[in-house]
Amino acid sequence: MRHVSLRSEPEPLPARVKRYFGALEALDADAIVSFFSAGAAMRLPGLAPIVGRAAIRRALVQFSLDVDDLHHVPVQLWAAGNLSIFEADMTLRLASGPTLAFPVTHVIRWVGGLIHEARVNVYLESRMAIAMSAFDRDIRAVLRTAGLRARG
Repeated sequence: MRHVSLRSEPEPLPARVKRYFGALEALDADAIVSFFSAGAAMRLPGLAPIVGRAAIRRALVQFSLDVDDLHHVPVQLWAAGNLSIFEADMTLRLASGPTLAFPVTHVIRWVGGLIHEARVNVYLESRMAIAMSAFDRDIRAVLRTAGLRARG
């Protein structure tokens, strides 16, 4: 006789995190928001917290309209208790054309198998490097147009 357990085993946190990032990279707002609890909060750099599933979904829909492709190259995943920390190199291809790459850390607190709080940290150094790179390209183009040459 085969023993059948009536108790459902919870999904291990690393597996849940992997499924969440699969939905995130697919830019599927409904699949992503299904990971969040009703009163969850999402915190992004420079923005007020986005609170509640409906507000998070609206933000994700808008994000998916602005982004053509999103990809994470994992660096490290820590998962213990109700906390997961995922470090990655993230690449975004914007709908307007440019592709941006920068390091990111997702800190996620889980309650009852759902995300209660998700915080995304984008490192200022990388944003500064992106801005300086764009400035450098722009200034070189202006100098070329003027028939001048940049030093160095």
